[in-house]
Amino acid sequence: MKRIFLSLLSLCAISLYAQSDSLSTRSIDELVVEEVRQPLVRYNMLGKTYWSIETMNAMPMSDPLRNIQLLPGVHANSENTGGVFVQGCDNSHNYTTINGTPVYYPMHLLGFFSTFNSSYFKDLTFNKNMRLVTANRLGAEVGMETADTIPDKLGVDVDLGMMTAQGMVSMPLGSKLSLSVAGRYSDVNAIYDGMMNMLLENQRIAYRFYDINMGVLYKPTEWDDVSIEYFEGSDYANLDIFTYMINSRLHWGNHNASLRWSHQGDRLMLNHAVYYTAYRSVFDMLQTDSRICLPASIQTLGAKSEQRYMADYCLLTYGGEVMRHVIAPQAPQITGSYATTNMPRQVQEATEGAVYMQADIMLNHAVQLVGGLRLSGFYNTRWQMVGDPRLTLRYHPSSLTTWQLTAGSYTQYLHQVGFSSNGLPTEFWISSDNGVAPQYARKVSLALQQELADRRYRISVETYFARLCNQVEYKGNALGLINEEYDLNENLVVGNGYNYGVDLMLQKNVGHLTGWVSYSWARAPRSFVQNHERVAYPSVHNREHDLNVVLNWKLDDRWNLSATYIYATGTPYTEVKHAYILGENAIVSYEKHNSSRYQALTRLDLALNYQLPRVGEMSHSVKLAVYNATFAKNPISYNYNNFRGNIVYKRPVCLFSTAVPSVSYLVQF
Repeated sequence: MKRIFLSLLSLCAISLYAQSDSLSTRSIDELVVEEVRQPLVRYNMLGKTYWSIETMNAMPMSDPLRNIQLLPGVHANSENTGGVFVQGCDNSHNYTTINGTPVYYPMHLLGFFSTFNSSYFKDLTFNKNMRLVTANRLGAEVGMETADTIPDKLGVDVDLGMMTAQGMVSMPLGSKLSLSVAGRYSDVNAIYDGMMNMLLENQRIAYRFYDINMGVLYKPTEWDDVSIEYFEGSDYANLDIFTYMINSRLHWGNHNASLRWSHQGDRLMLNHAVYYTAYRSVFDMLQTDSRICLPASIQTLGAKSEQRYMADYCLLTYGGEVMRHVIAPQAPQITGSYATTNMPRQVQEATEGAVYMQADIMLNHAVQLVGGLRLSGFYNTRWQMVGDPRLTLRYHPSSLTTWQLTAGSYTQYLHQVGFSSNGLPTEFWISSDNGVAPQYARKVSLALQQELADRRYRISVETYFARLCNQVEYKGNALGLINEEYDLNENLVVGNGYNYGVDLMLQKNVGHLTGWVSYSWARAPRSFVQNHERVAYPSVHNREHDLNVVLNWKLDDRWNLSATYIYATGTPYTEVKHAYILGENAIVSYEKHNSSRYQALTRLDLALNYQLPRVGEMSHSVKLAVYNATFAKNPISYNYNNFRGNIVYKRPVCLFSTAVPSVSYLVQF
């Protein structure tokens, strides 16, 4: 029976994938005004990248996290994950937020969608390196921002598509108060049931999700903003395997709420917030009289304050944050004929805090220095204190050229682990303690940004190197979950690693045809001690070569055509070497860890947008999109479901092996 249960766990893990320029001044003899179109993305390798959700909606996939993956240095683990892996860091190293409030698992449909409803948000901000003022994390910042102005009239935004239906209503409640409410719902099986289940034998997948956003904005004065934000999202996935009369269910969801006050004066800027955020997942499987349940959760209550003081040639930023975490790592609950195991929930309660100070100084018209220190502390079973210095030096030899050198130290006290690395919500969070040390990284990068042809084009080049320490991985497997002596700490291994590579990007920001070409070469080796022997292998998300081409062609005032093309080296995986059936047990031997790679990924996505004639105050448009227009077959895993002697037969499992069309209708008034 254990063999059947192990096969089921493997099958579930496989099948559910469904600034500034020079301050110098010049006189001009003639001024020529040309049509200026907003570029798809205001990408700046030297600081934050800003991406308007309005321009993103014209792309084949309008989802924010999926489009971030098209930027240089950003990778996806596979087609079925919406997580972003930035310059070799893991997705869990990132700090993803809604107006500054963290979201622990920002993914729907196992990564095909993020939890961010594009109708509700105005802008996305992205920074490859965690700023000193942001959080105790090793990776990148991803921030979703809402509108910060009071609307002058009622606004409605409705987007009806084949896969999702979403909408938002924003309304003024006087001259100083507004309310915004948005929702989204998807039942994938309603239209795509046949496409999702056509390759499955005696199995059926069902999936749906929803999310809700609500915000209240109050502006008592022109210098002050007070806002309340609430977000809730849930996913429900089912897999039925009729041959074994098995039903498995995955349910996960996020909740967060925040209260913020910001003040912006002539020289002093203040930002204060209190927030609550939570994530919970349950993996539940039933077969006749047996059941296995894998619950996990994390909750955080936090408060933070940031102040900025602007002097003549210096911007001083300082502040702090304190958080209280309550974490329940995964603990198997098993009943029935297999075993009876009720593992006690090992709730971890931890306190995390930080204070920081940063100075941004213009040394002269060409040299800018940004330096500071972040002091953080963490308490679970004992206090741990760390200081992380950061330094950035920018050199502007001209208004068209910028060089930047960045070096810094980064610390993270929370770890994410799990027996599946395929983007499933079976991954869970754990806290640093006596047995698990905080993870940290030392990074250095050198970047060049050059404007070309009267700023019509921009080329960016960046090279980076990072050393990562105390990286935690889960060495257990599905069979270990039904062991009555299951111990989480016994299934964790700790190691180190390196990230290094080169990112290139060429942008065209002006004209009817805009877009970019980006290329990244990256390596992310890891080494761990297993059985008293050090083992080295590439990280599971490492793609050595990654090429993205993004084009947006405005044909006229009504027609707009966009396309994205992706080529990426396949990610590593561990190949099955031998498999035997002995009694009711499956005995499996593997090749070296992550020694094999999936085939290279290629994908072309297309979108055609047509702006319909206005009807009074109402504007509306139709969008036809095709995902995987070339019918590329990109495996996300292999299904080892046939054993004959010692020969292993594998079958590639693809999220989509055909083109996926979608039509949506957008109404705004």
